[in-house]
Amino acid sequence: MNLLENLNPAQREAVTHGKGPLLVLAGAGSGKTRVLTHRIAWLLAEGLARPTEITAVTFTNKAAREMRERVDVLLGGGSRGVFLGTFHRWALDLLRRHPEPVGLPRRFGILDADDQRALIGRIVKELGLDEKSAAPRTLLARISAATNAGRRPADVGEPLAQVWERYAELKRRAGAVDFDDMLLFALRILNTDESIRREVGRACRFLLVDEFQDTNRLQMALVKRVLDGERNITAVGDEDQSIYRWRGAEVDNILSFEAHFPGARVVKLEQNYRSTAPILAAAGALIARNEGRRGKTLFTDREGGDPVRLFVAADEREEARWVADRIQETIPRTGAGEIAVLMRTNAQTRPFEEELTRRGVPYRVVGGLRFWQRAVVKDALAYLRLVVNPDDEMAFRRVVNVPARGIGAATMDVLEHHAAVRGVPLPAAARELPDGLSARARRGLEQFFSLLAEARRQLETLAPGDLVGFVLERSGLLALADGDDPERIVRRENMLQLAAAVEEAGQQGQDLATFLDAVALLEEGDDAGKGDAVSLMTLHSAKGLEFDMVVLAGLEDGLLPHATAVRESGGLEEERRLAYVGMTRARRWLYLTAARTRFLFGSATSGRPSPFLLDLPPDLYEDVSFVPFRRCGPPVPGAAPPVGHPRPSPGRSAPRPSARVRPTATDAAGNGWRPGDRVRHDRFGTGVVLACQGRGPRLKLVVFFDRVGRKVLVPTIARLEKA
Repeated sequence: MNLLENLNPAQREAVTHGKGPLLVLAGAGSGKTRVLTHRIAWLLAEGLARPTEITAVTFTNKAAREMRERVDVLLGGGSRGVFLGTFHRWALDLLRRHPEPVGLPRRFGILDADDQRALIGRIVKELGLDEKSAAPRTLLARISAATNAGRRPADVGEPLAQVWERYAELKRRAGAVDFDDMLLFALRILNTDESIRREVGRACRFLLVDEFQDTNRLQMALVKRVLDGERNITAVGDEDQSIYRWRGAEVDNILSFEAHFPGARVVKLEQNYRSTAPILAAAGALIARNEGRRGKTLFTDREGGDPVRLFVAADEREEARWVADRIQETIPRTGAGEIAVLMRTNAQTRPFEEELTRRGVPYRVVGGLRFWQRAVVKDALAYLRLVVNPDDEMAFRRVVNVPARGIGAATMDVLEHHAAVRGVPLPAAARELPDGLSARARRGLEQFFSLLAEARRQLETLAPGDLVGFVLERSGLLALADGDDPERIVRRENMLQLAAAVEEAGQQGQDLATFLDAVALLEEGDDAGKGDAVSLMTLHSAKGLEFDMVVLAGLEDGLLPHATAVRESGGLEEERRLAYVGMTRARRWLYLTAARTRFLFGSATSGRPSPFLLDLPPDLYEDVSFVPFRRCGPPVPGAAPPVGHPRPSPGRSAPRPSARVRPTATDAAGNGWRPGDRVRHDRFGTGVVLACQGRGPRLKLVVFFDRVGRKVLVPTIARLEKA
């Protein structure tokens, strides 16, 4: 087999590079896996390396399997001895061979995510920390980020340092490691034992690193440590597809490659084999606005291609209907499995799920559960079911101890026995507070039923969306989503999407009971996701995939780019890279969609178009909106905030807007609240009223609290007092 005959000139140059450092800047769809696998095969075929002298690392098991399969095809199965795997697999193999230098037993254990959370949970309780402000997931994320950045407990503040040190101690006692330990301990071994470093260096005489833009500081240190004097590294990556900064990835590793490896050759792969010319032109125009890039221009030999089309809908329902129309037109041409709808967050899938379900179009939610099956949504729905039906036993079992109220297995045994003796439903038995309950369990049940009773009273007076906001706040579900880490933001967004769905149903004349029935039927009859199905996924989940048809949905300021990301240094450029990744997933058809008004967080909000749409020259897309898209300037004073900075339901913590919130109204109803008033809240502390919204029983206050930031509260429900 001629290994070079099907390669273009740039690919051939990369594959046949001899010794020394090589950086391959592989644009989207330019054949980077082909270059990596052909280079391995070429090194072996030319006798430049033995199989045991080649190590190739990547970031997913799927990518590693694909590389090995391709190398085996090229060599007729001759890849035995070559290491092809993930960074963590490589580090684990090293630790299995040499556990003693880092104090590990020969058969050390590996902690999975649940093990880690359970261990951190024990530590939080042991140290007497507040479980709301010291959530295990958040603490683990911070420890992981610090570890991969090369920091130690002494470099971080309390209580994180105390938790981190105790976590490390308990892992040592258990003789176990987590995924970050694998990399950290591998580096520690290489730095302290030169004989082992030389052994590893021989196996890495030719080191190939895939997705180099996703490496973090710790992985970069490992790469540099294992290389010998020849520095035979082949790094393949694309700075324009660096979208994992929140995992610790440092795009500077690829931007400053020559500084790390002087004399490196740089080869650009710019010929794209995936997308049509119109798609590449639009994506290229967008990413060209980034400053933190090396620069390349993708091109294709393919002629023609449909134009990129932009549809700006009146609202998210019209957006979903239009997208569903395009999907149904395309399925006969390519199949449902070749279609994807990409969005910034999982919380945005709901309108598309409902529209596709209504039409009987099969779909699957990739990288996450369907909206109605997500735990946080099912928890909130269970509370609402108990408001409508106090004796709903399944809903009671689900949330009676969510958040924790001391209702454990022993309490449930007492309640189930009492229900059997009295012959009543379990919730009814629980309301009787039978003998045998602990004091804590009794208090927990009293508070639980008091909440439900109060919500039932509010059912007739509050608008549906406001009722959901009341239940989320008073139940404590919103408190579980307080904070700025990505997981909590997603939880909060999903809860507020539920509030929006209930409010929308109310505007269509459905009461809460009818809405809950509709949701139950939707779940029972929904068999989407089996076989050939449309993919609904976040942009992060779409990395490395490709489809004939792609819809990039929700292109509004605050959604894409996301409001929380743009507040961080470099955040806007990473959001632009995220949009670029989404656009370059498309082979034949690319649709960009947005909504002028989006029903989010319990109210309709007028949205500004994404600045990424404004970055695109009009001649690079076809506007097919019912009302032609117009470039929008700064927001009008006093207008609704842009999408992504919505007016929240009661008790929710909102992203901070980019500009100061102006006091836009006074208390015209005479309730005694005015902008500038100092206030006090039992949980949030003291703050100042920024604005008053609505009047009478619908009055809401926009308050900035000294400790927790901006909140929107109904003063009577929130028990807000003047300071």
